Amino acid sequence: MFTSRPAHSAQVSMVLHLGAQDVPLAQMGPDFIILKQALTQEARPMSASITLKVDERLEEIPVDFPQGIPAGQRRVALSEVNEAVAA
Repeated sequence: MFTSRPAHSAQVSMVLHLGAQDVPLAQMGPDFIILKQALTQEARPMSASITLKVDERLEEIPVDFPQGIPAGQRRVALSEVNEAVAA
């Protein structure tokens, strides 16, 4: 027999931390991110981190932007630095 369970939709948020700037993300893939809004100024190649929050679980993901982040572009290539750290 099947038992019914209440439906659950996870609360997910993703934020890119670029120095002092926090940039909300719309989507994340294994080698790219999609910014909710494009940057108005280009960001040079750099290391940064992404905070991924699913319900109440936080994960910090260190990333590199080998080509930087072009102004006006929402989809950005990245490479993951190390294993993610659960907080």
